[in-house]
Amino acid sequence: MRTVKATPIDEQPERRQTIALILITALGYLPLVRYLSWQITAFLGLVLGLRLVAVRWPEASPGRFALLALTAVGGLNCWYVYQGLPGRAGGAALFVTMLGLKLLELRTRRDHRMVAMLLGFLVLVHFLFDQSGALTVYLALVMFAAIMLLVDLNGGLGDPGWRVPFRLSVRLGLEALPIAIALFVLFPRLSAPLWSLGLERQTGVTGMSDRLRHGSISELVINGDLAFRVRFDGPAPPESRLYWRGLVLWSVGESGWSPGPEPRLAPASEGLESAGEWIDYELVLEPSRQRWVFALDLPVAHPTDTALSADFQIVADRPVVAVKRFRIRSALQYRTHDPPERLRQLALGLPANVTERMRDLVAGWQGGSTSDWEVVQAALDFFHREPFVYTLLPPRVGANPTDAFLFETRSGFCEHYASSFALLMRIAGIPSRVILGYLGGEMNRISGRYMVWQSDAHAWVEVLIEGRGWVRIDPTSAVAPERVDNRSAARLLGAGAPVQFRLDAEGIFGRAIRQVRDLADSLDAAWQDWVLEYAVEDQRSLLDRLGLGAQGDRALVVLMIATLGLVLGVILVTLMRSDRHLDRLERSYDLFCRRLSRIGLGRHAWEGPRDYGRRVVSARPDLTTPVSQILSVYIRGRYSGDSSLREDRRLAQLVRRFRPRTRRR
Repeated sequence: MRTVKATPIDEQPERRQTIALILITALGYLPLVRYLSWQITAFLGLVLGLRLVAVRWPEASPGRFALLALTAVGGLNCWYVYQGLPGRAGGAALFVTMLGLKLLELRTRRDHRMVAMLLGFLVLVHFLFDQSGALTVYLALVMFAAIMLLVDLNGGLGDPGWRVPFRLSVRLGLEALPIAIALFVLFPRLSAPLWSLGLERQTGVTGMSDRLRHGSISELVINGDLAFRVRFDGPAPPESRLYWRGLVLWSVGESGWSPGPEPRLAPASEGLESAGEWIDYELVLEPSRQRWVFALDLPVAHPTDTALSADFQIVADRPVVAVKRFRIRSALQYRTHDPPERLRQLALGLPANVTERMRDLVAGWQGGSTSDWEVVQAALDFFHREPFVYTLLPPRVGANPTDAFLFETRSGFCEHYASSFALLMRIAGIPSRVILGYLGGEMNRISGRYMVWQSDAHAWVEVLIEGRGWVRIDPTSAVAPERVDNRSAARLLGAGAPVQFRLDAEGIFGRAIRQVRDLADSLDAAWQDWVLEYAVEDQRSLLDRLGLGAQGDRALVVLMIATLGLVLGVILVTLMRSDRHLDRLERSYDLFCRRLSRIGLGRHAWEGPRDYGRRVVSARPDLTTPVSQILSVYIRGRYSGDSSLREDRRLAQLVRRFRPRTRRR
């Protein structure tokens, strides 16, 4: 059994302080669970559990060799999970691992104070992954709790309760707030994050993939994250026409659809024959680490830092790694030119697993049709007439999923209908391609923006019709409404189906949930607009309004130093006034003591106010009331840490009225 080294009494922490530190550390790590690997979370949970056991049984604390072994295991765990330590994920994992191991070394109050200060760095680590307003509020509360614990570890100003640490933490936070605002507004912005050193392995963000296979979109629909927000300059189109165009898939194989060779033989504007009224809007895209940008079908104008391909796909110059704003113009009514022959042949390619019954099905449609458009209508009627079921939980299929879906299971999600419809059109000799994007959107009644969620992911088809160009066909909408399965598991998980199948919330509870979500989204959008997107351009605009635009970053630095000096000066004056307030208390008390000394009751150097008051009252019982009142006000204002200007004035008033006289014999 290992003996615990004795700690000086004044440095021995209380058990509640140790438990509070462990709890704050766990709460501080909690948001990182979604960004770090489960192995890191499991190791930290093991360490925290071991530390809690040691609180109850101190002899269970690991010794030096056990700590060395745990340190080696923790470091190797980080290296194994992330194949290295550079980058956000690897560095954050190593930091939280070492922080957890530091908890096993808690012996003195100094150790507790060190870990409490390290919690500030833990708070900063979160902002490498997420900068949302809700997370900021949560981490501010965690940091506030850590500051309260620091105050308590330093004695709590002599008060064993939590009120003084709470008040002092509030005061420190209020004093630091203007400094933080000044640094945020005036500190020169960088063009790239500090951690962007090119050492981190690129990891994907949950979002739309550039491949279409059976189950790919239904997996995405279960995700309830936000994809992007949209604000229209004018009236918004009907929800049924909100097709948000993303990727265009040309190549089909046995495993699914893919973009294939990029068909950029000519700018997209040259392929547009005519368009109806234009719609201008602003799209705020969430980070996806991909280059494609979603736009209302069909985009005709795009931002300068993007390109518009021949198949009307907007592609950014670089991957979207942060929330980014785009100004786009689209046309809901349009007609395109026929594509070049190379693209036409690319849109007719067939995989090797086309079966005879697929060809027979298409041949039956062609036998009763006189044009390609009639074949398209016959295919849509087939999906509507036959017992196809729209569901997020389709049965498993074999090596040929399209054939099994068309003739056996007949149950699937939008990717099943889009991929099979496009393949059938190609068998019929009609050029076709699959479009991946989103359908619909939910209007925020508070902000007026449309919220498009990952659960709105959708796939549809474009077919080439002579004289009409590329025409959008949504085979999923051909499914009879009574055969839509809204009771699937994804529905129970809160995922929404595409707009034509979405059921609006009804009743008081549903409307309340909707209002809460709209409010949360509005606050998040405001945080995005005013805080996260505050950039170099905003600082330059501020300098221009102040007439300092020609000075550039030098003006920012001078303005920042001047502002910080002013703020610190105000804080210093406030502290000095607080000191003068205590001096007035002391002056009133000194005057009280001098007046008592004139009647032979002077205060001894070693006497405190209570002992002095007892001696005065014992010698002069007739002075009991005024002496008790004066000392009560003075002790409360001087030692409770809760003094106020009213008490200071009250004490001065009582002392002015206090005129003791020498007792006659």
